Amino acid sequence: MNNKLFGTTIAALLGSSVLFFGVTQAGTYVINDVIFASKEFGDQTYIGPFDVSNLPEEEAAVTVQTGVKGWYDKAQVKIKLQDAIVPFPLEVVEFNTDSTLTSAQDGAKNELQFDVAEESVGTFLNQQFAPFVFSDEEIASATEAIRIQLASGRNNQTIDISSALFASTTIEATVSNVTFDTIETSVGIQNLLLALDGYAINSLTTFSLLDFIETADVGIVTEQDLTTVASILYASVLQTNFGVDERSIGPTVPASVPLGFEATINRELGVDFVFTNPNSTTFTLNFNNVGTSLNASITGLPLIYSYQTTLSNQEEYSPKTIKQYSSFVNQNTIRLKIAGANGVQVTVIKTIMSGEDVLETINISKDFYPPVHKVEVHPLTVIETAPAEGSGDGTTTDGTGTTPDDGTTGSTDGSTSQPSTDNGNGTSDNGSSTGGSGSGNDSGTKNDPTSDDTDPEYDKGGNVIPPSK
Repeated sequence: MNNKLFGTTIAALLGSSVLFFGVTQAGTYVINDVIFASKEFGDQTYIGPFDVSNLPEEEAAVTVQTGVKGWYDKAQVKIKLQDAIVPFPLEVVEFNTDSTLTSAQDGAKNELQFDVAEESVGTFLNQQFAPFVFSDEEIASATEAIRIQLASGRNNQTIDISSALFASTTIEATVSNVTFDTIETSVGIQNLLLALDGYAINSLTTFSLLDFIETADVGIVTEQDLTTVASILYASVLQTNFGVDERSIGPTVPASVPLGFEATINRELGVDFVFTNPNSTTFTLNFNNVGTSLNASITGLPLIYSYQTTLSNQEEYSPKTIKQYSSFVNQNTIRLKIAGANGVQVTVIKTIMSGEDVLETINISKDFYPPVHKVEVHPLTVIETAPAEGSGDGTTTDGTGTTPDDGTTGSTDGSTSQPSTDNGNGTSDNGSSTGGSGSGNDSGTKNDPTSDDTDPEYDKGGNVIPPSK
């Protein structure tokens, strides 16, 4: 009996011990994992750019907070509205640790949660983007757009709020307006204007004139038609923040479009005019032709800045004269083959204005047109004739207009004396005088008034031609 009682007692004590241990363990589980549960993130878990894989929530919180503190120290955030980009003050942004951790999912890339005050964003917008006036709804939309973009935690980012602000607005303004005068409007130009008028340049898209005419029904157009339209389109684009990707000029100074704004087109060589709309809003091309005036404008949501184009450092270069010779040109005649024209160099300058303040001045291009040289065609040879005998005009057949002084010229009194030379025996070789009389000398008888011989003839070298017998 005692043994039975002992066994029963031992069994009761053992059962009680097991029950107590079980209850203790269960309580610890409930307290640690149910009541005060500690979350641990799984593999490949990121919060913003920070890796929290396999970290308990407490350690993950420390990792993220430390990383965000470093982000505040070096991050550069800018806000873009149409063509204006300005720095955004991070002092108005507050990191929300609790919201970030509780919304994070295992094995995923999670976002950082920031709190951005609408009041601070409204003050920022009104200060930086005047003369725009923003409604409460627009400020709320801009605030949400900023908060969403900051969630990535990138150090350097530009947040475009244009779409958020103008999603429901119908505001439209003329952002560019250009007129070319004295334009001879052809049928081809009219067809191009009709096809381009009202054409929409969508956000972040590129426009190519050659690609456009491949798809649009513009009929027959010449290279000059295309160049004229491309040029006024180029001048219009320069008055916006659009980027010019491709533009060329011709070999000579343009006659139909203003200097500095030519955009030549050559379909055979693939010479095109291309530009890009960098904004997140759409713009429309508009064209109008009245008489000899051609007008182009671009309309869309207003730009923050204004753009002005001017010409500077214009220089002219004189042409040279090139002489050519031809046997088909008459003597004493000069035929003008090419009249020639001055060359020109000019710099196109773009000035970006904020109200009355100059923000930036940019050299857009330096257009150089070389001079067209003058070309003259002269006769191949010049034939000069000798003067008539006895003319006494002193000219010779060598074309010099003067008689060489070789002592063999005729008499000064118009007589026809025959020149002679001294043969050394006191008599001249023609027997007309003797040495004793003093009528013979080294220079002949040019001063002998009694000579009645004819004037001598000379060759082109100035030598006497012996008289024929």
